[in-house]
Amino acid sequence: MRYPQAAADPRGATVFERFTDQARRTVVLASDAARAHHHDYLGTEHLLLGLLRERDGAAARSLESFGVSATVIDSRLTTGHGEPARSGHIPFTRHAKRILEQSLRETSLLGHERIGTEQILLALIDDRESTGARLLGEVLPVDFEQLRQHILREVTEHRLSAELGLGPTHVTNVRLTDAEHALCVAAAAEAGQRLDAWMRDQILDAARAGGASTE
Repeated sequence: MRYPQAAADPRGATVFERFTDQARRTVVLASDAARAHHHDYLGTEHLLLGLLRERDGAAARSLESFGVSATVIDSRLTTGHGEPARSGHIPFTRHAKRILEQSLRETSLLGHERIGTEQILLALIDDRESTGARLLGEVLPVDFEQLRQHILREVTEHRLSAELGLGPTHVTNVRLTDAEHALCVAAAAEAGQRLDAWMRDQILDAARAGGASTE
């Protein structure tokens, strides 16, 4: 499987070198889906199918908890005429490339080292103009913001509880521009912290400075 050219992260590794095994299988399954539908491109709709068919991934578990299955999405894809797409490399669409590259940003926001299926799904639902997001929106019983919050809760609650010795945690979604995100990444690196831990400290410090108390 040949992946599209993608930007490197600050440490020099390409996006795809940081994929988990589940994320890599997702792209392979997406390619299989494109061929099965006689498509000569790999789009966001195929990535969505790949996420659902990678049953070991967090993305599939989150989507299935809302009743979204691979069968439902597959039935909504059009199938081309003639023979299945030839074996070998199938080019990624512009939206598909962008989603895979944006999954690195989602990973950084969560303070993770590896890019998993959950980060690909988060990037997909953030690109509302993509075919995959449109298809998902047609069958999802909740809005994308509720799905995002569900994913973030599932991914971070256990890890934060274990690392910080906390009871049940709450996940707050913060939207940042590219410039704001880069600024926070640089500040967290200078402080020697993961981005999520640094942002948590900044929020708590600001709340305490304003006189707020948890007591």
